[in-house]
Amino acid sequence: MSKFLLRIFILIAMVYCCGEIIVRVYRLTPDIPRRLIDNSGIQRYKPGQSGYYAKSDHKWNVNDFGWLGVAEINYDKTIGIIGDSYIENIMNPIDCNQGTQLKQYVDNVGFFEAGRSGVSFIEAMEITKMLDTLISTEYNLIYVSSNDFYESFSSNKRYKDRIQVDLQKDSILKAKMKAPKLKNLIYNFKLIYYLYLRFPLFVNQENKNVIQTTKVNNGFDFVKFSGLFEFCKKNYNFEKNILVFHPGTEEEIIEISKNNGFKVIELNSEGDKSWVLGKHEGHWSCYGHTQVAKQVQAYLKPLIK
Repeated sequence: MSKFLLRIFILIAMVYCCGEIIVRVYRLTPDIPRRLIDNSGIQRYKPGQSGYYAKSDHKWNVNDFGWLGVAEINYDKTIGIIGDSYIENIMNPIDCNQGTQLKQYVDNVGFFEAGRSGVSFIEAMEITKMLDTLISTEYNLIYVSSNDFYESFSSNKRYKDRIQVDLQKDSILKAKMKAPKLKNLIYNFKLIYYLYLRFPLFVNQENKNVIQTTKVNNGFDFVKFSGLFEFCKKNYNFEKNILVFHPGTEEEIIEISKNNGFKVIELNSEGDKSWVLGKHEGHWSCYGHTQVAKQVQAYLKPLIK
């Protein structure tokens, strides 16, 4: 009996080792950078990390500031670029990032990217305050879609892994690290991580620390959005923040943003070929980022003198 169990154990170990090698060689799972929460309450990445996105040939690197993108601070003027996974852009080479693309058109300023999967609109506004203490940006480009606004309201759904606003208490709800020991362990075992991503083991898909979008659209509420912008007026600098709206953002959100004093860029992909990476990957491809940058620079260049 003991010999039989030993043989079963050896067989399982061999199968696991083969699976581990296959997953690593073919990069079937993304390398996920570990996060930290800084003194300002912003969730960033631990500097110095590097790795590969799933099935990717390019390597991502976390810079000294805890972000994955461009970080130019040795300029008289610096433009902040803030957003969620579209700006983090871990699935594309850094040459495709908005900071790199915009540099082709506006070369007399620096660009500083602060993007992370899950960043809500209100968290992006908090990041603008953080950037002010770090480099005092000239302007901030904040890339947003409808969902980024809906995710800002804790009354819609409480996401503990991102910053939200409680309008009833007129206060910010800071994020908490959502990284149980089990999750930290399986990141180092690629086959287990692959199975973890593919199947609902231990936790549901929503709690898995992967690039994804969620839908929390409860319908546009004028009173609620008015309260959100009143909160923003009291706590953030409207003059330097420019909202860059993804194609398909609800017109009501764009209009109320304009009416409350935000500078606005409306991206338009109509009549163009697809901006997305693929059928099952909705983030912008390099082509998409290039087209976005062309539209943004037309608005940005006249502001930079």
